[in-house]
Amino acid sequence: MSRENILIVGGYGEVGSKMATMLLTSYPNKIWIAGRSFEKAKQFCAQHHHLAKPIQMDVSKTVNAQQLANVALVIMCLEQKDTAFAHLCLKEGIMYIDITASYAFLKKLEELHPIAIQNNATAVFSVGMAPGLTNLMAMHAAQQLASIEKLHISILLGAGDTHGNAAILWILHQLNIPFYSYKNKKTTNFTNRRKVPFKELGKRSVYQFNFSDQHTLAKHFPTIPIMTRLGFDVESLNWFVSFLQKSRIAKLLKFNKIQTTLASLIQKIKIGSEVCGIHVEAIGEKHHKEAVFTLDFLDRDESLVTAKVATAIAKELLNNKHPFGTYHIEELFTLETLQAQFTFSSQ
Repeated sequence: MSRENILIVGGYGEVGSKMATMLLTSYPNKIWIAGRSFEKAKQFCAQHHHLAKPIQMDVSKTVNAQQLANVALVIMCLEQKDTAFAHLCLKEGIMYIDITASYAFLKKLEELHPIAIQNNATAVFSVGMAPGLTNLMAMHAAQQLASIEKLHISILLGAGDTHGNAAILWILHQLNIPFYSYKNKKTTNFTNRRKVPFKELGKRSVYQFNFSDQHTLAKHFPTIPIMTRLGFDVESLNWFVSFLQKSRIAKLLKFNKIQTTLASLIQKIKIGSEVCGIHVEAIGEKHHKEAVFTLDFLDRDESLVTAKVATAIAKELLNNKHPFGTYHIEELFTLETLQAQFTFSSQ
């Protein structure tokens, strides 16, 4: 059976809709927009001259393999509780892309490697701005030195950006969940402040945060500390979130209702800009001397950046042969894969 369609789960959401719009220019009438709301899927397709097909699909429940007939690639834009749907896709020999940022879930997806190999399927994870672009930038920076001692990854988000509700909820949820960093050190999110220069913006405060890139990159550099930090373009917001973390108020965020209310307020109160940026600093040796290599990226609209990364990887999978199995983005691709989409500056 010839498979040719692209199924985007969450295709009418903040990231999925932008991804679908870009893919439609290359694959008209081959994009399926899936989600729990058939009405929202239909509305998106109507807005795009019915060049996409609406599908009602709830991946939190059992999905029948027949619903995936003629699907070549699935792009997952939703957070999931288990890997049942991803397992089904790979069992059917369907290529799979996931943009989740949750390391706990990514570890579960990695376990599907044998299933993907058995059924001649390829899955790519860590596809987005962070993780994703951060992984590729960190690998590129590290490769510019003869040896590496430290890797610092700093992520800047614009306080005025229209972040998807799920992204905001994820950040708030992480404040109460400690993680284990280099040498199994227990670390609290939004602590260990560092001032970092971002291209065109100047210095901003960033704080250690449990993005998955630092964990997956540790497989390539097991003997060096890799730290990912997060900050916002508005310093007062950085101070406020840091204050929340240090005070007992942060403990209230473990309640879903309070998380949802605060996430809604953040989306309504527009301070700052739509800027987003990444600053990677590799520290080590080159030509037998101490050396530092920095790589910078600055753009607008974090969800659009994630959509561009996922779209580029989708085209790579559809147009070229890649090994079967499950991989993080840096295991199959390099920064050069995204050179046409983005501009980087190095020092």
